[in-house]
Amino acid sequence: MYTSRLLFFFFLMTSPLLIRAQSDKPIGGHFGVKLGASFTQVSISGTTVNIPKRALEPNLGVMYRYRYNRLVLQPEVLLAVKGGTFQQEQVGGRSTSSHSYYYVSAPILLGYIPTEGLTIQAGPEFSYALNSGSTNGPGAQNDLGAVLGVHYDFLDMLSKFSLHIRYVYGFTNVSNEATASYYNRNLQVSLVYNIFPKKKKK
Repeated sequence: MYTSRLLFFFFLMTSPLLIRAQSDKPIGGHFGVKLGASFTQVSISGTTVNIPKRALEPNLGVMYRYRYNRLVLQPEVLLAVKGGTFQQEQVGGRSTSSHSYYYVSAPILLGYIPTEGLTIQAGPEFSYALNSGSTNGPGAQNDLGAVLGVHYDFLDMLSKFSLHIRYVYGFTNVSNEATASYYNRNLQVSLVYNIFPKKKKK
C-alpha cells in the first residue's frame, strides 16, 4: 500500500513534465543508459520458517529502442538485484536475513504508443543468476519472468531523459528448500538517459 501511494504521488509530481514528442523521428532507433531502484520481494508457497519482506535494491543497464510509428521494440541488458529479506520467528523476537539474488537480465519488450510521450510495454525477461548455489543466493541458475510497464518521455531541458515503471513477475521456482517454492516479484522504477543519433547536416 505504501509503495502504491509513493508511486502515485511521484506520477502526480512528474506528469506536468511529460513530453508530447516520443523521439526525434516516428521511425528510427536509439540507445539508452538506465539507472534505478527495485522494490523486490519473494512470493512463497509451501512450508518454510521464512517470512518474506520487501527490500530496496539497485538496477542498471542499457537498452536499444526502435520505434516504427506507434509500435516499439525495446531489448535491454540489465544488472538487477532481486530476492528480498526474510524474517524468522525466534524466542524473544524475530531475526532478519538478507537474500539478495544478483542477475544479468535480458527483457525483450514490445510497446504501443497510445499517445505521444507514453508507451505501454510488455514482454518476457530472461535472467541468469550470478550467485546461485550460495548461502543467500537463488536455488536456480535461470529465471523466466513476464514484464508489464510504461515508458514516459520528459520535455524541454529534460528531453533526453525518460522514466520506466514496470513490474516483473517471475515464473521459475528459485527456492533452495525442498518444502517451499520461491518466486521473484520485482517493481522497478528507472531513469533513462537517451542517446539520440546526431542529426545529419544538410
